[in-house]
Amino acid sequence: MMKPRTRTFILSNFTRENGTVDTLKAAEFFCVTTRTINNWWSTGCPDWVNRYVELYQRSIPDTKDWKGFSFSHDGKLLTPYKDHSFTGGQLLMVFFDKQFNRFDRVEKQKLSEQVDSLRNDEEAAAIREELDVIISTLSKLKQSPIVAPKKQFATSAKRILKRSK
Repeated sequence: MMKPRTRTFILSNFTRENGTVDTLKAAEFFCVTTRTINNWWSTGCPDWVNRYVELYQRSIPDTKDWKGFSFSHDGKLLTPYKDHSFTGGQLLMVFFDKQFNRFDRVEKQKLSEQVDSLRNDEEAAAIREELDVIISTLSKLKQSPIVAPKKQFATSAKRILKRSK
């Protein structure tokens, strides 16, 4: 039986426009006959084909963008730049840093828009008035005997009681 990975590889790389497998193209790729490809499709392919597909999918593409890149024996991605290689974890950190920076940039943009909207003089004056009301309310509340420290409130209450007698 053909492994799902191998089946997917053949379907994604050797399919005609009508959805059927182009056996001639597949045969040229694997250096076998079209009869062999048909045989693999119905009965399964040899282990070397499955292994080839696995290695092919793990390889670096042969494109201009990836020129000079390779993998070391310990699994690091080697770049064409001297002493510049990455482990899988380091690549993930680069991705997470990029995501964090994007979120940070969006947040800074939102804050910038909020600050720009506050530059309206009328709105700034209204905010100042509200802050003045809040400050005066807090000052009155601070002087209230209800929120005063226990000893101080008890002492002032005793004085009031003594005076009223």
